[in-house]
Amino acid sequence: MDSARRAALTRTRTIFLSDGQPHYENLSTMPHLWWVSVKLSPEDRLSSDEELMDIVADRCRAENCKVTHYDALHHREELYISFPVMNCDKDLAYRGWMIIVARLAEHYQMEIAAGRLSVDRDYIFGPRA
Repeated sequence: MDSARRAALTRTRTIFLSDGQPHYENLSTMPHLWWVSVKLSPEDRLSSDEELMDIVADRCRAENCKVTHYDALHHREELYISFPVMNCDKDLAYRGWMIIVARLAEHYQMEIAAGRLSVDRDYIFGPRA
């Protein structure tokens, strides 16, 4: 990965809010970063945050998602929720990553229920500059 791309990953915008502020993660230590992204519909905006995580998990299990290398679709396009995965096991690859992201969505669902995170609806459902 080139240095510009590595630097950009030091402040990667997630789809979550922490204490009402955008949540960022430092992903620069992940050498082979991939993203699993789930497309939402405008009607999904009516779902609760916890229900959105159910939608993500269900669509990942059904393999109704996109896998991209270094490029999170939620950064470029509205209506996407993306989660990072690292290519640490080439045998696991796409199907395995989708299962991992389904489990991550379930984890974030618990964080949402506990009040530690919320989904940034304006960011997910709003237009990109």
